[in-house]
Amino acid sequence: MGWINYVLIAVIAAAAAGGILSVVKHARGQGACCGGGGGIIDTDEKKTLEGPAQEKYVLHIEGMHCDNCRRAVERRLNRIEGAVCRVDLKNKTATVLCDRPVDPQQLRLAVTMLDYQVTGVDTEEV
Repeated sequence: MGWINYVLIAVIAAAAAGGILSVVKHARGQGACCGGGGGIIDTDEKKTLEGPAQEKYVLHIEGMHCDNCRRAVERRLNRIEGAVCRVDLKNKTATVLCDRPVDPQQLRLAVTMLDYQVTGVDTEEV
């Protein structure tokens, strides 16, 4: 067997390992898409702010592809005290209104913990 065959075998093995890892993460609910294989979640949580909005952030997020991705990000960001999130899949953004000071790094971390990539955070006037 020549060295080219060894390189091809190594490339195929790496691709197979990556695919297997992705399937395992997906099955455990750690994948970035489709809610971890648990099926579509039927209910959208409609959280509201306790007071008037004081801050508005727009997070630019890569890796969201479907309604389960949208719901996962909304659920995670809505867990933050004083924050309400709505995701726009088409624009790949999450708009977060806050009725109290919220650290934008906390928003970024909440999304990256779901294995999505936050490519930017804009602060906008409320």
